[in-house]
Amino acid sequence: MAKITVMFGSETLNERTLDKAELKVARAVDCDVVVDNLGVSRHHCTIVKDGEGWAVTDAGSNNGTYVNGQKITKHVLKDGDKVVLGKHALVFDAHGSATGKIQKKAAGMGGEMTMFVDQQALAKAMAAEVGGKRMALVLIQGGREVPVQLIKDETTIGTAGDIPARGFLVKAVQAKVVRFNQTHRLVSMGGWRKVKVNGQAIAGDGALKPGDVISIAGATFTYKPA
Repeated sequence: MAKITVMFGSETLNERTLDKAELKVARAVDCDVVVDNLGVSRHHCTIVKDGEGWAVTDAGSNNGTYVNGQKITKHVLKDGDKVVLGKHALVFDAHGSATGKIQKKAAGMGGEMTMFVDQQALAKAMAAEVGGKRMALVLIQGGREVPVQLIKDETTIGTAGDIPARGFLVKAVQAKVVRFNQTHRLVSMGGWRKVKVNGQAIAGDGALKPGDVISIAGATFTYKPA
């Protein structure tokens, strides 16, 4: 018997015995292992029986599947391997079985849209951003606050942006949050849909201050420490 343990950082969220030949791992609720994380696709990867052992295969996910730091298409699992999906990890135990006692949920995750994650930027992100703190845009998904850390030099917002914002006439990239020295500036990309900060439309760009509320169509994001 073998099992996987679902981890969020150092916290154990769940366990699952590998009790069938194929188990789907993703954000969709009908999967065998549900990972409630904006960086995880609705159909992310699959754990399959492979001879006498097990293998993990990526299902064409947006952000990729990583094993021990390496992006994979298919990987034969060894005891102790760590499969990383977004900010969650699955630890493979070749000889274990789930106890059925652990059922936790990580706070601040979830939602209907996949959040695109730059894995290299995430790995290299530095803690100091504004006032010695890493900053984020915080949005509401499913009644919960979801912080999206600003780990890139340029983070896009829109229907096809790093941070999704949907609505009538919203562009693929409606706005950008650009790192400038130890601050961030919000840049409007124009078009019919207005980009607002604290209720006031911006025509070009402006510096962001902690607590500023950005609104695009029906989506709102608060700029504050992560």
